[in-house]
Amino acid sequence: MPNPSIPVRQSADMKLDRYARDAREWRNGAAINYAASKVLFATDDPFMLFPAATLGHHALEMYLKCASIVSGMTVFNPADSDKLDAGIVLKREDCAWGHDLVKLAKQLAERNANLDLTATLDFPRLVIKEPLTIQEGLAIFVPFFTELRYPQESKECDGLGKEHLWLLDALVCELRHARFKWNQFP
Repeated sequence: MPNPSIPVRQSADMKLDRYARDAREWRNGAAINYAASKVLFATDDPFMLFPAATLGHHALEMYLKCASIVSGMTVFNPADSDKLDAGIVLKREDCAWGHDLVKLAKQLAERNANLDLTATLDFPRLVIKEPLTIQEGLAIFVPFFTELRYPQESKECDGLGKEHLWLLDALVCELRHARFKWNQFP
C-alpha cells in the first residue's frame, strides 16, 4: 500500500490510445452497439429493455465521438492532457470525453455546423412529447447510462419501451447521415 506522506510523481510519458483518433473504429463499435440494442428492444421482453437502453446510449455516445474525431477532436480525458508525451500536443478543448450525450453533442455542434441540435426529429410517438429536437432526444438517453447500468432507484427514467427504439433509430439516422464525412471510409 502506498505511503500517503510520500508524493507520487506523475509520469509525463502518457501516449494516446491507438483508437483515440480512429473514426472508423468508433463508427464500427457504434454500429455493433446499435444493432445489439435493436435486437434487445425487439424481443418485447421487459427484462431486456434495460440492457437495450444502455446499449442504445453507448451507440449514440460512440457515434458522437466518431463525428467528433471527424471534426478534428480526440477521444481523450482532458484532465490528463498535461501528462502526454512532450511530442503530443492536445488542447483540452480538443478532447471528446465523458458519457453525457448532450454535452458531447453541444461540443460537436460548436465545431461542426452539420449537427443542428434544434432540428426536430421525425419518428412515431406514443408517449414522448412532440415536437422533439435532437438535443431533447439525446437528453432522454442520458439517464439510461447513469441510472440503468446498475441496480438503483430510477429518478429520471420514466417508462421504457418500443418508443425508445424508434427514438434511437431517429437519433442514429441523424448522426450517421447528417453530412458528416465519416461515410468516406468503408
